[in-house]
Amino acid sequence: METNLLADESLPDNIPDVEALIASYNKQLETMDETIAKLRASEDFKNGVFFAKEIHEALQLKNRYTVERQFAKNRLNRLRMEQEPF
Repeated sequence: METNLLADESLPDNIPDVEALIASYNKQLETMDETIAKLRASEDFKNGVFFAKEIHEALQLKNRYTVERQFAKNRLNRLRMEQEPF
């Protein structure tokens, strides 16, 4: 299985870029939530219309974005701490 998580070295080294990256992940997460809700609402169990595969794939992608956003948040916190240590 291929993992495509952002390595620490691939994250930006300045606060504005990391903040923009986090905002991008937040937008992607909102889009995934909308997609998942739309797929779930479109299912029609009585007529055999299911979107289990698509929902599962969307949830996997949402989880990936969540993890990558956390990596970016960790980088942001580290950059801020380096700027203004305790």
